[in-house]
Amino acid sequence: MIIETDGYKLICEETEGGLIITSYEGSGAILDLSGNNRIIGIDKKAFLCCRALKKVFLPGSIKHIGEWSFSKCDNLHTVRISGTVRGQIFDKGVFDGCESLKEIIFEDSDIDQSILLAASVSGMNKEHLLRADDIGDEFWYERWDISLLSLIHSDEVIGGNGAPMGGEEDISYDGVSSVDGEMPGPQKNHVKSINKNKCILCYMRLMHNKFLSSDSENKIRTYLRDRAYGKEDDMAWITLKEDYIQSPERLNIYLSTVNPDRTTIIRMIDDVGSDSVQLKAALIDASGATDSRVSALDDLMI
Repeated sequence: MIIETDGYKLICEETEGGLIITSYEGSGAILDLSGNNRIIGIDKKAFLCCRALKKVFLPGSIKHIGEWSFSKCDNLHTVRISGTVRGQIFDKGVFDGCESLKEIIFEDSDIDQSILLAASVSGMNKEHLLRADDIGDEFWYERWDISLLSLIHSDEVIGGNGAPMGGEEDISYDGVSSVDGEMPGPQKNHVKSINKNKCILCYMRLMHNKFLSSDSENKIRTYLRDRAYGKEDDMAWITLKEDYIQSPERLNIYLSTVNPDRTTIIRMIDDVGSDSVQLKAALIDASGATDSRVSALDDLMI
């Protein structure tokens, strides 16, 4: 049987209980099945590597989402499922490689749960949190925090400034001997991405702090504080600076965590350079900077 939606032709298997989507043809940014309660499942690898897909809306009748069904959907950022939260519908690897996934929403989800549920797979690769039967309970959040703390305190190969850490100086990463501890470009970028992801998750948890214990909060803030502007590894600052347009709310988290003095903030303004007028303006406001700095900002905006 074939179901047609905007952008997609869905090949389905008919069963006694309803329809199971087995594969697709077509390409579209949105897959909206929310109004079709005949659909009870999505088969293994049904939408594997569907790179056009950005949003998925599934009906409350869905009972099973098969292995790797949305794996490698690089641009998928939102999944909304009608009905109450139920992690048992997900099989293994459903969202493997979906690094853009930002929220998994059930009807009874709040924003904290929706964002952290998505991050459990897209940012931490902790699938047991997605498939849990207590999603949204206090103990689920405790396990999420344990996973985050375990991740951020795992060994880091490289600092935010590109300097190898932990005695890595003599290791060759690509079969070519390194010179004076220099790390090849691709490896360096990969490790930067890993360390940046850790800071993103820390910012995220502090912004979505439901059931966050004071002990976990202190550990997360310490992690960011140790990677602030001026530190050898300044990835918390780099993350804020590079992503400010997309996530300006991180600035308040950074300032309340690091508590930089006015002199440090002015140095941070200089470090931003011409990359982000918006971040500069926010930092100038935070520092109570002199008229000359405000004038310099005006010149930049002109």
